[in-house]
Amino acid sequence: MAAGLAAERFYGAKTAGVDAARVEHAADFDGVRAAVVAARHGETTERYQMLVDAAGHDVLGEHADALGAALAGGRAPLGRLHGDASVLAGLHGRALGQEQSNSTLIYSDETGPKVAVKFFRKLAPGLNPEIELLSGIGEVPAVPRLHAWVDAEIDGEPHALAVVQEFIADSRDGWLDAVDVAGTGTSFAGRARLLGAATREVHEALAGTFGTTELSGDGLAGRLGSRLDSLVTQAPELADVADEARRRYARLSGTTGTAHRVHGDLHLGQVLFTGERYVLLDFEGEPARPLAERRLPDSPARDLAGLIRSIDYAAHFNAYSGRPGPTDPARWAAEATEALLEGYGALDAQAVPAGWLDAYVLDKALYEVAYEANNRPDWAGIPRAAVTGILG
Repeated sequence: MAAGLAAERFYGAKTAGVDAARVEHAADFDGVRAAVVAARHGETTERYQMLVDAAGHDVLGEHADALGAALAGGRAPLGRLHGDASVLAGLHGRALGQEQSNSTLIYSDETGPKVAVKFFRKLAPGLNPEIELLSGIGEVPAVPRLHAWVDAEIDGEPHALAVVQEFIADSRDGWLDAVDVAGTGTSFAGRARLLGAATREVHEALAGTFGTTELSGDGLAGRLGSRLDSLVTQAPELADVADEARRRYARLSGTTGTAHRVHGDLHLGQVLFTGERYVLLDFEGEPARPLAERRLPDSPARDLAGLIRSIDYAAHFNAYSGRPGPTDPARWAAEATEALLEGYGALDAQAVPAGWLDAYVLDKALYEVAYEANNRPDWAGIPRAAVTGILG
């Protein structure tokens, strides 16, 4: 099982491998075993959800129909089912390929896909942000409706195992769509305006449902500065811009903004485009951050910054991939960003003080420089140019 887990796409510590694996909870299901597996690498132990055969290989996708039928009947292979999963009755399931951290099964009838069931692979204790947020704003058109979810109590704490959601029919991955639009050289502004409006709709629903709180500019500057220190360690080239970045962050001192629950990991790959509207997906927040941190209120500027940086990447992606793209990628991105913010609507200066959005965008771009320097050095020019554009 250790070898099988280490080879899975959803295993998060591939470079470390798996030193040992043991089954903590298990139940027979459809001739295989549903299991929560504790995987140890070095001093770290992580829990993963798997559906394993006798050889220890994960076979969740091969049992999609049986999983759908069980959930439709009110049963989960492991844990407890909450809500109403009867929408799965009579549907045929298949695995959605090429996913990284989780696994999604799509359920269809003769007219097409109807329901998506996402199985969380790496498990974390506590209230899952996606379940929490979609339970509160599930009637908002810009998010998928949450039908049901599955959790299990492990060591006295809840662990989310799966969510049963509305499938957004006739939609396209927002990132792929943006790259295709950029490939034709045509404007993305119309779509970006719709995306801004959808993001505002979600933010207003989150603020109205979960409330707002004050966010200190001094505290924000401190957090961004601490993250910059870490990024400089990862990518020493950032030392050349670190002092100016810190001066920009220092300008936040003495300001106060408004924080509320946000998406937390918003980019073009986390949205679907139907041709008429956008739908925001995957409200888990950044997978690398502890779950408790992902549930903290933050400035809406955080989500907007994620979209702005994603648009910039879409503008340059084709050129870096050797394919046709916009004649002037920077102008294409700037036009789309302006439209995104127009669609979102005016930023209340009391909620998002001057300089906050630029600070979040800068933080995101600095992170991207560090990431690309260590993973795709040839791509680091995209965020480097963004950092230069912000800092001058």
